[in-house]
Amino acid sequence: MVTEFIGPFPWETISRKLYGRRPRLGAIAFVGRDGPDLLRHFRHGDVLVVNASKEAVASHATSPDALAELIAKGIEVKSSPTLHAKVLVGEGIAIVGSANASRNSTESLEAVIVTDDKAAIVRARDFVAGIAADANPIDDDLLTELRRVWEENRRAPVPGVTGRSAEAGLLLRWPVPVLLCPVEDDDLTDDEREAMTADVEQTPQFPLFGYQLGDDQDGYDQATVLLRYDPTTKWIYEPVVVFGSVAPIPGRDDGAYQLVRHKRRQQGRSATRLITRLGGALGTQLQSAVADAVDGDVELPRELAVELLQGIWQLDIDEQVGERRD
Repeated sequence: MVTEFIGPFPWETISRKLYGRRPRLGAIAFVGRDGPDLLRHFRHGDVLVVNASKEAVASHATSPDALAELIAKGIEVKSSPTLHAKVLVGEGIAIVGSANASRNSTESLEAVIVTDDKAAIVRARDFVAGIAADANPIDDDLLTELRRVWEENRRAPVPGVTGRSAEAGLLLRWPVPVLLCPVEDDDLTDDEREAMTADVEQTPQFPLFGYQLGDDQDGYDQATVLLRYDPTTKWIYEPVVVFGSVAPIPGRDDGAYQLVRHKRRQQGRSATRLITRLGGALGTQLQSAVADAVDGDVELPRELAVELLQGIWQLDIDEQVGERRD
C-alpha cells in the first residue's frame, strides 16, 4: 500500500495519476474554465459531480462553458448545490484534497493525498457514487440558465477558486481607483505600528502596515490603490492597496489610520525619472498629476495607472472582470 502527500501545487500530479485509470469518478466542487484541461483524462462514461448552484456560477467559481465541454465528451456531469469536497477515484487509486479544477487552483497552495489503499478507494468511490445518485443532471436547459447567471453577475474573487484575494496578495481588479496622494512623514511609534497589525494575519510576500491619515482625511475605500507622493523629495513610494477601514490610532485621543498592503521588496521611484521614462502622453499625464497632487489626491487615468502598476512595479492586474477567466 502506497500513500503520497502531494503539495503545494499538485495538479500536474493529479492529472498524470488519472491517466488510464477507468472508470473515473469525481466530486469536485468548483470547475473553472480550465477544468476540462485539468480533467483531460475523464472520458465518455465517466462521472463528475460539481457544485453548479446559481451562487457558484454567479461568483464564477463554476463555469457553464467548462461543464458544456465536459458533457460534450460524453462525461456524465451532475450538480450538487452543497458540494464542497474534492475527491477523484480511478482504477486502483483515490485522490482527496483541497484542489478545485480551475486555473487559480493551480496557482494556489493546495494539497492532496494520493493512495492505492483498497479500503480507502472503496470508501471514496462509494462517497462519490452516493453524491452522484442524489445530484441533479445538467441538461441543455440548465446550461442556458447558468450561462445567463454567469453573464449577469460580476465575479467575487475566492482564493483558490476564482482568484487571489486582497488578503493574500495584490491582484488588482478594475474598476479600481488609483490615487496619487501627497504624504508627509508620519509620527507613529513602533509600539503603535505593532498594535495596528497585532490582530491581523500577515502574509510574508505582501505585508500590512498602518498608514496614518491626515487630520483632514476621511479615509479611503477598501481596495483603493495609493501611490504616495512626497512633494518635498519628489519621490513616489511603492504602491499600496487599502486593506482596512478607518480606525483610531491605538492609545491616542486623536488621529486615525488605515491598514494598507504592499509587495515585499518593492521600492519607490523618483517622480522626475518616472516622467522621463514614460515619456510622451503618459509622461505628460504624470507630470500634471504630480503638480496637482500638491493640493490633494489625484486619480490617475486608467492607461497611466496600468503602466505604472504593471509596467513599472510589475503588479498583477485583472482587466477581464465579468469575462471568462478561471
